[in-house]
Amino acid sequence: MKNAISALILSTTLLLAAGPAMADIAALNAACGGVPAAPSTTKGDTADEVAMRAYGAGMRDYTARLMSYLTCLDNHPASAADMASASYRRDVINHRQQVADQLERTVTRFNAELREFKTRQAQVAAVP
Repeated sequence: MKNAISALILSTTLLLAAGPAMADIAALNAACGGVPAAPSTTKGDTADEVAMRAYGAGMRDYTARLMSYLTCLDNHPASAADMASASYRRDVINHRQQVADQLERTVTRFNAELREFKTRQAQVAAVP
């Protein structure tokens, strides 16, 4: 019983000590302006040229803002205590990876829609 109480006290103390070292993603978002929203998807199989150009412009803007956000995350100052904490570093790295994955998915989707649009345009141009 005494060992169980000691273990409980020790684990509670460790959790309390580790708490402040966990990355505050909300604070990082506030400092870096937040994760930008991706532009709405334009379907390449039905879009006209004006819509696809607007989608491309939206993607360029989104990509630039997201790259600025990632740069801010990389350059955001952290205290020595935070950087010494493996959980803090892990949280920041995981958040950064999620944002980078979001960028990759969004760009992949754009490229697929653009290919679909170009394929449809080539088919229209080939009709005599």
